[in-house]
Amino acid sequence: MNGSGTPHPPDGASAEVRWVHADLGLDESHRTALMRLAKLGPPAEPVRLPPPTQCADLLQRLGVAPPDIDEALAARPSKAAHPGMWWLLERCHHELVQHMGRPGSLGGWPALPETHGAVGRYFYVWVYLATLPFVRRYHAERGIPDETSWEILAALGAQLANRRALFGTGGLHTHEWMTVHFRGLIYALGRLYFERLPIWFDAEDRTVGRRAPRRGEWSLGVHIPEGRLTPEACDASFDRARGFFREHFPDEAYRHATCVSWVLDPQLEEYLSPTTNIIRFQKRFSLLPAGEANDNATVVEFVFRRPLTDLGDLPQETTLQRGIVEHIRAGRTWKFRTGWIDL
Repeated sequence: MNGSGTPHPPDGASAEVRWVHADLGLDESHRTALMRLAKLGPPAEPVRLPPPTQCADLLQRLGVAPPDIDEALAARPSKAAHPGMWWLLERCHHELVQHMGRPGSLGGWPALPETHGAVGRYFYVWVYLATLPFVRRYHAERGIPDETSWEILAALGAQLANRRALFGTGGLHTHEWMTVHFRGLIYALGRLYFERLPIWFDAEDRTVGRRAPRRGEWSLGVHIPEGRLTPEACDASFDRARGFFREHFPDEAYRHATCVSWVLDPQLEEYLSPTTNIIRFQKRFSLLPAGEANDNATVVEFVFRRPLTDLGDLPQETTLQRGIVEHIRAGRTWKFRTGWIDL
């Protein structure tokens, strides 16, 4: 206990991990992540959450809808009431700031057990609110317009809405995905999102005059938010990305874009016409050999905004919806495929 009666972690990384692990009620799978965060330690400057009077406005700017704003505000963590969570908040925030602008995985953050209620479900929203001034400063240093900065950070609200649609309760379950947004790695440029990341494969292409991607080179990772993939909108998005990254990241050379998505699964051609937007989009890309993970649950969640439980409960209003269900009912699986395209 400290002078205020608040428990504090013991000395030493191993002892800290045992204390936090027990305090938060985490399972064994999170020990490695906790040890990494313990060795990192807290930031040099104390973490400061935005004043309560500003939080509602900031959450609104981040695209958060009124029900989630109210619940998030009521679930604000504090060092006194939630010592283990505060320990985690300090170190997750520190890790974001330390890796600002740097691509790559952070190594994982623990998902808090449901026993923590709304405070646990909204915990990572507060990590991102603590980090908001730092990513906004990074955007400004790169000359990225205010509108573009807020647009990509507002993906936080979309993820909260996604959780509510899927599970019927508020919170953030995609907290690790949002680390990309709050490190200045991804930008919404028209219809598509583009993430700065190194290529992780060596591709082969025998087309004369065409240079295939090589491991370690910079690429723009294409992400596909919900909506129609019209060729015109996608063309405009790629054009905008070329100019955006030349202007704001001139020290990085981008020859290729990459995409990892179920939208690139050639099995979709069994159900969709060659003239549909999805098939026309996937034909832009050269695919790597098959081998990516099977994931029916993620495809269902994206297309239907519902968890994969009873296929009979899923709507069958579009050709895509009918094809997704028919494929799974036949005992088959959808695959995430990797593709690349010249910029």
